[in-house]
This record gives sequence, C-alpha cells and structure tokens, in this order.
Amino acid sequence: MHIILGALIVIGSFLGSFRFMGAEFSGFWNTYSFILLAGVPVGLTVFSFRFNTLWRAMKGFGRALTHNPTRERERLAQNLIAFGREVRRDKGSAASAILEREPDPVFRALGRHVVQRTGADEIEADAIVLGRRDLESYKHAERVFSSLGTFAPAMGMIGTVIGLIQLLANMRDFEKLGPGMAIALLTTFYGLMLAHMLYLPLAKMISLQASERTENLNLTIDGMLKLARKRPIHEVQQLLGEDTTGGAAR
Repeated sequence: MHIILGALIVIGSFLGSFRFMGAEFSGFWNTYSFILLAGVPVGLTVFSFRFNTLWRAMKGFGRALTHNPTRERERLAQNLIAFGREVRRDKGSAASAILEREPDPVFRALGRHVVQRTGADEIEADAIVLGRRDLESYKHAERVFSSLGTFAPAMGMIGTVIGLIQLLANMRDFEKLGPGMAIALLTTFYGLMLAHMLYLPLAKMISLQASERTENLNLTIDGMLKLARKRPIHEVQQLLGEDTTGGAAR
C-alpha cells in the first residue's frame, strides 16, 4: 500500500508542477520548482519505507524535538541514587515508589528486576533488548530524513534537466533563453536548499539526540547492574559522577 501511495504522490507532484512549467521567471520563487521539490522527495520516501517505519520515524522526530538529554541525565542520576539507597535498606515499597515516579520505561523495567532480585546476567540481557527498542524510533527517523536529504538534490537535478529540455525545444525565442535557464536551475537550488538546510541537519540532530539517549541508557544500565551485583552505593555514585562530567559511554 505504501508503494502505491508513494507512486501517486510522485506522479501527482509531477503533473501538478507541469501545469506551472511555462510561468515567467519572477525571482527565487517558482511554483513549478516548489511543487516538484516539495512533493516528489516525500513521495519517494513513502514509496521506500513501510507505514509502520514512517510512523516510528515521526515518533523519533517528535522525541528528538522535545527530549532534553541533560535534564534527563540529572533526573536519572538522582533517582538512581535514591533507588539504590532504598534497595540497600531492603525497603521494597519505597524503592517501588521511586520506580513509579520515574517516567523512563527502561529505568522502571530494570528497577523492577533489581527489586525482585533477578540475576545480573538476566538484567543485562533484558537491558540490551530494551535499549534497542528504545532507540529504534531515533534510527528510523534518521534514516527517513537522510533519505529525504538524498532524494531532494537528485530530484532538483532531474527538474533542471526537464527544464533544459523544454528550453532547448523552444530555442527560437532567444529573449526567453535567460529566464528559461534561470527557472530550470531553480529546481537544483531548491533541492540543495532543502537537503542541506532542512533534511540533513534534522537527520544530524536526531543522530546526536540518539547518541545522548544512548549515554543515558548506559548510565541507567550500569547503575542497575551494580545494584544487582550488590556493589557498594558509592560505586554507583562514582559512576554517575564520571558520566555527568563527560565520561565515556559503554
């Protein structure tokens, strides 16, 4: 179904843009170029990715826009220390209360394992699965926006070639040669602008957010594993202190 919808968007964008192909040059705004570059890369992306992948990508994009890794790291550090102290005191109810207040699903899931005295090896195996699932939306979002960044300049070149073909077919009117060439090149300009000032910067931003989220997940996982292995609480504090001052993630 996504293939059909993507093909329809591409075809519709081509047909819609061709209606404005003969418009006079009026500066950097050109309806033909805009419709072509706004629609075709999106259609190709829909064509390339399944709907569930696109939905997860939009969720990842939303997370990247609203996520604050620094505040998250501070909150996780505070709650991990508080949780560890309650676990060491064998106060399961107090530790569970901290888990319920913590919005991070990975923290809650691993914390329940610690309260239930699950083995460290089992917690680590579960953490790998949870971490991959948590980062999945970021990875999908980065792939989708990187694809848009690839499709946009390529489509700009195709639009320019189409414009040049039309220009060469009407070489009898030399007064329109310059404006026609300018309109043809505008699609390349639009494609480069969209790729390097929108899609690729967004893909990079999502990638950086995913990296910082990975560091926070590593902090949570390492802290929970130390608690599961009954390491002294000061080791957890040292781990958090190294991480919050820029320590390397695992």
